[in-house]
Amino acid sequence: NNAKLHEEIRKLAITDGLTGLYNYRYFQEDLRNEIERCKRLKYGGLSLLLMDIDHFKQFNDLYGHQKGDMVLERVGTLLNVHTRKTDVVARYGGEEFVVIAPGTPKENGLLLGERIRQAMSEKLFSHEEKNQLGITLPVTISIGIATFPNDASNQEELIKCADNALYSAKNAGRDRVVGWDSMLKIN
Repeated sequence: NNAKLHEEIRKLAITDGLTGLYNYRYFQEDLRNEIERCKRLKYGGLSLLLMDIDHFKQFNDLYGHQKGDMVLERVGTLLNVHTRKTDVVARYGGEEFVVIAPGTPKENGLLLGERIRQAMSEKLFSHEEKNQLGITLPVTISIGIATFPNDASNQEELIKCADNALYSAKNAGRDRVVGWDSMLKIN
């Protein structure tokens, strides 16, 4: 019973209560461990996908936080469906999500990102009110990708590169995947 209780407490400590995905703290720990493993084993890279639901604040303002929470839950489910069991999917914060894809070079990371982006743009979220039979709402996502060790030499740089690639995706019109390029400025 103690072991079972301990495991339940551990699971609560590392998962996001709304989406059921791993939380920010677990993501940071796992990314550190994966980078160390990548250095040790010298396998085919590690892609980090940082993503943000487009115009989510406006969505919440227009449809309410309960509908926003529903979208966050469904995005979490969709990310789990379109990633491998070896990938780590986490809620980074707010409407931001992250995928750690071990053994994934940049080209494959970009393909994964595009698969996720396309699945999001094709998925329609149903919104129903008492006076409305139903409205379908398109929800899109912008994704920035960086790969270790090609784009960064440590965890902090890798996150910054993926974040800057994400901002480039947003600045280019959203609903797109952008891979880190050394021409992009690091904040």
